[in-house]
Amino acid sequence: MSRVSVGVLMGALVGLLAACGGDSEGRQGEAGPGRATRALSEGELDRAALTASEAEGFSVERVDAETIEFATREAADKPACQPLAEASALVAYGPKAKAEAYRVYKATKDDLSVHGITAHLMSYGEDEAKAKLRRVRAAVKACSGGFAVGGDGEDGVRYSAIRPLAGVEAGSEVVAYRLAVELPGGRSMPHTYVVARSGPLVVAYEGVDAVRSKAVDVPEAMVVRQIAKLEKTAS
Repeated sequence: MSRVSVGVLMGALVGLLAACGGDSEGRQGEAGPGRATRALSEGELDRAALTASEAEGFSVERVDAETIEFATREAADKPACQPLAEASALVAYGPKAKAEAYRVYKATKDDLSVHGITAHLMSYGEDEAKAKLRRVRAAVKACSGGFAVGGDGEDGVRYSAIRPLAGVEAGSEVVAYRLAVELPGGRSMPHTYVVARSGPLVVAYEGVDAVRSKAVDVPEAMVVRQIAKLEKTAS
């Protein structure tokens, strides 16, 4: 597999966020009845993704997997860190989802249009969904000292300052963490991740400010509403 440099990774992310525009989807239901009881098709996941009217303060753009997965599946230098490496490259890690959908949410008050949150909605068998959260949780614990992807040269990417965050109460379980992508000149860019599961359904968020290198929180309300909408769709 070809390697992806920090410059390519960050440049693609800036381009993706800058290209995303407003929401063209209508408002849908908000309240969920409880834990999701079945897997969803790609069309159902697509319809269950939050719209701009449901994600207050954000515009939303529907994107496909070919657009969002701009990085290849590089191996982490520490195998235990592979779930974090692949999540940071915006690719699905572990078993392939039976169905998936992507959205990019852009803060409407951000003049630079680079304060963005990517949402990856996935449908699995329940055992696979549980295993995904278990692997992420274990990787956050095992990789606090950091890890590298793509070697130590200029084409490599190094991640550091990995720490768990308090997770919002939603669905069956939630794992939240933050890490830093090390940049040239001793700088770093924080990335925030929230992975939530309800039954066989998983939604993974990445929050990043690709220009100012400031930490971006994934709003709790966004996670709660998205899980509730998935649960309602799967009821």
